[in-house]
Amino acid sequence: MEISRYCIPWTPFRKRLEDSIVMLASTAAVHHEADPPFNVEGDLSFRSIAGDAAMSALRIADAHYPHDCVDVDVNTVFPLDRLRELVTAGTIKAVAERHFTTGFTQELRRFKEETVPVVAAEMTKLRPDCVVLTGG
Repeated sequence: MEISRYCIPWTPFRKRLEDSIVMLASTAAVHHEADPPFNVEGDLSFRSIAGDAAMSALRIADAHYPHDCVDVDVNTVFPLDRLRELVTAGTIKAVAERHFTTGFTQELRRFKEETVPVVAAEMTKLRPDCVVLTGG
């Protein structure tokens, strides 16, 4: 696949975690119950999830990976509670104001050219110090 030849952009992390705001970005099709679910047959859109969202309000809209464990605990693919625990422990400074998720698509070229730049721009506006990437 053409897109698989692209490497993940990597920037060395030089800041102390204790001084860092951390954001989540996921392809696991997580969405807030108040937002429309992803189309499980293919979806180029994204969802923004508030940093203070209740985990009980988060849902998965995907039929392309086994998510038995996710149905029990969304933190397995979208570890927002784990980040909050790191804030409480003083390991990180804060959880980002918003986090981003996408769903399943086979239109990888369009995803790369259309969705990814928009999500990246939205993420950049929030200026996190680091982003934890998760997959579905």
